[in-house]
Amino acid sequence: MAPPGSASARPIGPLVYCMVAPGLVLLQHAAVALGHRAAGEQIDADAGFWLLPVRRLLDVYHVSPLGAALAFAFALAVAWPLAYVSLRRASWSRMGFWIAAWTVIPGIQILAVAALALMPARKESVLDDSRRLRAKHRLEGLLAGIAIIVLGVFVSALAFGAYGWGLFVLAPFTVGLTTAYLANRSEPIDFPTTTGLVMAAAALGSLALILHALEGLACLILAAPLASLMAFIGGGLGWSMAQATRRRRKPLLAVAFLPAVFALEAAVPPAAAIATDRSIEIDAPPAAVWRALTSEEPVRPPPGLPAQAGFAYPLSGRIISGRAGGERVGLFSTGPARERITLWEPGHRLAFIVVEQPAAMEEMSPYRRVHAPHVEGYFENVETSFELEALPGGRSRLTARASTVLRIDPIPYWEPIAHWAIRSNLARVLEDYRLKAEGAVRRS
Repeated sequence: MAPPGSASARPIGPLVYCMVAPGLVLLQHAAVALGHRAAGEQIDADAGFWLLPVRRLLDVYHVSPLGAALAFAFALAVAWPLAYVSLRRASWSRMGFWIAAWTVIPGIQILAVAALALMPARKESVLDDSRRLRAKHRLEGLLAGIAIIVLGVFVSALAFGAYGWGLFVLAPFTVGLTTAYLANRSEPIDFPTTTGLVMAAAALGSLALILHALEGLACLILAAPLASLMAFIGGGLGWSMAQATRRRRKPLLAVAFLPAVFALEAAVPPAAAIATDRSIEIDAPPAAVWRALTSEEPVRPPPGLPAQAGFAYPLSGRIISGRAGGERVGLFSTGPARERITLWEPGHRLAFIVVEQPAAMEEMSPYRRVHAPHVEGYFENVETSFELEALPGGRSRLTARASTVLRIDPIPYWEPIAHWAIRSNLARVLEDYRLKAEGAVRRS
């Protein structure tokens, strides 16, 4: 099949489009219905099923990341020919090229297909031909950028389980390079318009990831500054290349390097140790602070901004066996953590290592579950310790230390964000212990 915007993409009329496009859309619904039937389950044909059919399959079966990847690959296999025939339909009407771009976005594609089917023809003119060609090439660049984003997540995160330079640096750079070059290849457009196309491709690609529950809003927001910068740089290079050459294949060669980079990063994953500590002075003796430290009462101070971004935060702790080698359970916003006490000195020191921990993040998403591997195993709490020091005047200093491992590149970008989340949690629990200890002293 020829790509959108190619010379062989001849226009098609509304009758042919009405026979082909709805069939492509309904392929997704048929696949989900067959999946339910094979599992012996009844399907609920509600609005969610018609708008996001592949998402319904993932919700019902709670599939693994590999299963999510296969479902998403099927959605991509349907989206590309749908975009192709939609572009040919827009060519027949000589308008609606931007509506054709929306046919690849789940939940919106049905409305976009209906709008294109009802679009009337326009009188042909030389000016219309020139505008049509420019619009087709801009749309081709936009669709290429969207495809690189979703395929990048599909290959790197779901197939290889790699979150690194390839996904957060090289992929957005390639999005900018490819989108800008293809949009400018027939007739140069100004740089601000080119940049707008690049950012639109990134936004629509991110929206597709959210609607298919492959990423949540929180992760995309955190990655946006770095990814936007790289897309901007790539867009500038693609725009410059388009002014010097019209050879279409040159920038597309960058896409071929992405799988190799993803595979290399999966073979050699990063592991950066992060040590964080915070202290607080408390108007209570060490004995009172120790009682607060080992209390099972919930953590009272409200969670900070990192919690609003989706990072896990502590709710309470329960010591099952108060001794070295004993067990402690920490309840977090994302679930319970099983911990083993390594140091137990009442009134002085408490330390424990994490044996089993919940997800590090809870993604902001309209769905109950997001198929993003990075929420588990890529940010690990290793050990936490508390040390009490007696101060003059019946006061105490409580110091908390946390050791974690970060397994996401680029480390220089993600480490400050990890420090921010860890320090926020430590400050919150220290403030809680201060309030509990000082409150107990006042009551006595």
